[in-house]
Amino acid sequence: MSIIAAHAERRDGLHEPFTSQENWSEMNYAKLFWGIVFSSLFLVACSDAVPTGTTESKPDSTIAAVSADDGDVSGEGKTKEPQPLNAQEKRDIEIFEHAIGSTHGLSTEDAVKMQTNLRNDPVFQNKFLGVWTVQTPSDAWIIMEIMYEVKPDLIVEAGTFHGGSANLWAIILEQINPKGKIITIDIEDQRERKAKELPISKKRVEFLLGSSTDPKVVAEVHRQAEGKKVLVLLDSLHSKEHVEAELEAYAPIVSVGSYVIVQDTLIGPKRAIDEFLDATDSFVADRKRERYPDTNSIRGYLKRIKP
Repeated sequence: MSIIAAHAERRDGLHEPFTSQENWSEMNYAKLFWGIVFSSLFLVACSDAVPTGTTESKPDSTIAAVSADDGDVSGEGKTKEPQPLNAQEKRDIEIFEHAIGSTHGLSTEDAVKMQTNLRNDPVFQNKFLGVWTVQTPSDAWIIMEIMYEVKPDLIVEAGTFHGGSANLWAIILEQINPKGKIITIDIEDQRERKAKELPISKKRVEFLLGSSTDPKVVAEVHRQAEGKKVLVLLDSLHSKEHVEAELEAYAPIVSVGSYVIVQDTLIGPKRAIDEFLDATDSFVADRKRERYPDTNSIRGYLKRIKP
């Protein structure tokens, strides 16, 4: 469930930190992502980068109220009333809001705008084999290319949500490595029935219930990863602290030449990535993977270049 739409101004270096002077250009790809978002999703978060040293934390309650003045304006100058949300959509929005954590560094105003965009972004209509799949199409394409190049035996996905993306990776992986497998992890089993009943899911996808940083979950993933070529996708809780813990837990099992891919990097993850790259020379941010302007993983394609 990826959620950020912005394109960092290109730099030549592979290992350059985020700074408050970074020029994040806002992109609205046809109001495409959480297309990951995707256009307006975290678009607000991108416009005013928080300095690396900032530790300002906003309580989750700041994201609760949505302004009624943010409706779409028609060609006649009239404001259209937003479509009412059903119970499932309201629950899903709450899940996304929780996923950014409370250390996102957004102002109250920007957090409210972001929540409004969550309700309006077309990416929330994306489905794969009938299962809701909140992935930016362009980033999904890049991940597919990486999968073909790496040919992993095991893909570890932190953040299952409705289960659509795990099945997407599984179908692609089956064509690349017939013996490959997906492990997908979430603190709650929210998979749609269709996602569980698809033949590819029964054959290639294993769901682990629990936090991606729970020692028992980490130990089980490490056990299954032993001796295998591993690719890791981090798309669960997007707070700095959680992504830090995930990188510490899963970077060691990533094979040389493979990747740990961090999604929604413009909120908490960007700080976690900076600190991670500063502390290791085994990984670099592969900026060549950011060729689409709506990428949700700015400096998030972390390639392992040495043991």
